[in-house]
Amino acid sequence: MELTLALVLLFGFWSTYGHASDLPSGIQRCAIVDEQCLENGVNYVLRNYAQSGIKELGLIPLDPLHVKKFKIGRNPHSPVNIDLSFHEMDILGLHQGVARRVSGFTTDLSRPIELVMDVPEIGVRGPYSVDGRILILPITGKGNADIRLTKTKVRALIKFKPISKGDHQTYAEVVDIKVELDPSHVTYHLENLFNGQKDLSENMHALINENWKDIFSELKPGIGEAFGLIAKSVLDRIFGKLPLEHLFVV
Repeated sequence: MELTLALVLLFGFWSTYGHASDLPSGIQRCAIVDEQCLENGVNYVLRNYAQSGIKELGLIPLDPLHVKKFKIGRNPHSPVNIDLSFHEMDILGLHQGVARRVSGFTTDLSRPIELVMDVPEIGVRGPYSVDGRILILPITGKGNADIRLTKTKVRALIKFKPISKGDHQTYAEVVDIKVELDPSHVTYHLENLFNGQKDLSENMHALINENWKDIFSELKPGIGEAFGLIAKSVLDRIFGKLPLEHLFVV
């Protein structure tokens, strides 16, 4: 399940704007309302720092993005009624993402901020376990997963609230975040389905790959929620470290 993907990824851009003296060369400090500068900053960070991170700002490496645990629970009202979990997994490909829009960022943090980006390919790799039913057929398995999302549009809506700490010290706290992924195609490979029974595994892979769009659609809310939690943890590290007055020209 394409899940998890990234993205969290989308958050390199917040780190684009610290004290110039404290950051690697090439990073520009933007006015908080300058959307073009912010978009350029996101893309600069993705190209140059997604794989290394930026220690000065608390930005962890985003590619690969290591996630300790990720889970989607059963939905008895869905034709994709499964318990699906991952642990110690990696999300790959985010450094190739391109921001298309960064809007809504002003000194008024009550407005939601929107980030839209395209990612050519997102890979999800790591140990998984699954149990339940897909399109009326039972599925069970535990092993390694390799899931790939092709040409994915990622949209994030983020809401903050201001936290004042002393004179001219305004920090931002994430209070809500929604992440939506829309891939043009998803390919699933799940090792050791049905305890390694080859015929059952091949039939299930044919089913889930032929019906990838319907399956993705059913899992999309749970995937978005999980990605939102991942994104929040990344953003909280950055905005909890430096006040807005240091991150932006306000």
